[in-house]
Formats: sequence, structure tokens, C-alpha cells
Amino acid sequence: MNVKEEWDNQWKGKVETYNRHHQKIWDYLNCLDAFKGNVVDLGCGPCVIYQDKQVSLIGVDWSVEGLYQARLHYPNGVYIEADAVNTGLPTGQFDSVVAFGLLDLFEDWTPIVKEAGRLLKDGGKFFATLLDGYNKHKWKNYKHITSNWHLVVFDKNGNQLNCSL
Repeated sequence: MNVKEEWDNQWKGKVETYNRHHQKIWDYLNCLDAFKGNVVDLGCGPCVIYQDKQVSLIGVDWSVEGLYQARLHYPNGVYIEADAVNTGLPTGQFDSVVAFGLLDLFEDWTPIVKEAGRLLKDGGKFFATLLDGYNKHKWKNYKHITSNWHLVVFDKNGNQLNCSL
């Protein structure tokens, strides 16, 4: 079984539910204007965080099952099956790129940060949440959003920005 099939199996039959962590992450990122304008969610999975919200969203995931769940949770989005490092989306057209837990899956973030930068308009930002301890990563230098989640923000050029709560 390849990695793509593993993700399809992970999402198959799984029904995510909106919880307080989703709301806290939403509230914080919303204060940073992460969801204003045109937004791309890399590795969007089931899109539970957008449930009952209004966002101009393009969700990108390589899991057919994840995209199926996304359409159930946020039917207003546009979804494409693609790799997060090569989305095929147009350059410089998006106000924000978000990734919830995606960076945790990669040892080298460079290709994802580059793709996010390519997608962003001038002045746009890439917002990524990180789960402490996942895949042996340690994110102790980042401010807490909620529980063991952290936030890192990059500008269009891939420079990490300071972000305070």
C-alpha cells in the first residue's frame, strides 16, 4: 500500500466532528485575517474547521476520501486532488494559504513553503499549525494556540514571521 492509499484508508468512513480546538484555532487565525479574501488550504483533509463558516476556499488534498469528507463538512469550497507541493493552482492569486498539521508530516518544509509562497499575492501570508511532538518534531519555540498546537507564519518569500497572541 502506498502513502496515498494509506491516507484514503485513514479518512474512509471517518466522520470528523467540530470541537473546541477547531473553534480556538479558527478564532485565533480569524483575528489574524487568515480567512479573508481567497484562501487555499493545503492538505485540507475533511475541512471540519470551516463548518458553518463563510470562506472563499480552495481545498487541496491528495486523498479522494479526505476530499469527499471536505465536501460534506464545507460544501461551499472548491476542492482539487493534488499534491501540496505541486498544486497546479495559478501563481500569486491568493491572500492566504493555510495548512493544519501538514508540516508535521515532512522533515523538510521547504517544498511546501515554496509552493505556498508561489500561490500568495504580494503581502499574503502562509499560516501553518504544528502539533508538538508529532513525528519527533519539537515546537517549543512557537506560541500556543490551544492545547499542544502551535502556529508558525511565513511571508510570500518563505521568511518566518513573529506572531504573538
